[in-house]
Amino acid sequence: MIRNAIYITIFSCAFSSVFSQIQVGVKANYTLSFDKSQEIKLDDELDFLTYKISFLEQDISPVISGFISYSNDLIYIQGELGYRRIQSRFLYTNFSSLDDVVPILETKRTNSIIVPFTAGLRMEGIKFGAGPIFSFVINENQIFKSIESFEERSKKLKTGFRVGVGIELYQLHFDLNFEQRFDGVAESFYYRGDNKGFNAQSQFISFGLGYLF
Repeated sequence: MIRNAIYITIFSCAFSSVFSQIQVGVKANYTLSFDKSQEIKLDDELDFLTYKISFLEQDISPVISGFISYSNDLIYIQGELGYRRIQSRFLYTNFSSLDDVVPILETKRTNSIIVPFTAGLRMEGIKFGAGPIFSFVINENQIFKSIESFEERSKKLKTGFRVGVGIELYQLHFDLNFEQRFDGVAESFYYRGDNKGFNAQSQFISFGLGYLF
């Protein structure tokens, strides 16, 4: 009986200590894309140039997320849940009719739930960490519908990796992260059954401001 009471006391103290080191908060992120412009050309069955598609840029909406963090004097582990909208702009030119060769601007909008995980070192309120980031696509529009034999085979799960540094100042949390996406800018484009997408991986820099409850 006494032994059980001792075990319960030790467990309660340990649980209370761990729970006291868990914090929750909200965070706003501003993200910049560093993707370079790219271009692909699509030929017909006779290898004549028919279409040209140019990737121009990406705009990322500000992200509002919630997060939960465990930390002690040496390490920290943090998970987040947020919503992100990415607008990718393309310029599309149709050469099949030489009488009216006018580039057309197309915008692809991708709405995702993002789930980043970060772990690393924590020293006197300064954090250095890295971890995976998962993006679950909840909505995405289709573009280039007028191109014959063109299709999109988009993934619902996109992955990446990020590294960053953060500073805790009382209840405020500032961080700077570099994000590398493992998926291409638009690698899901297919023309006549062959992959004709933009395979260069996206790179982001994000600035975050969080509030710890």
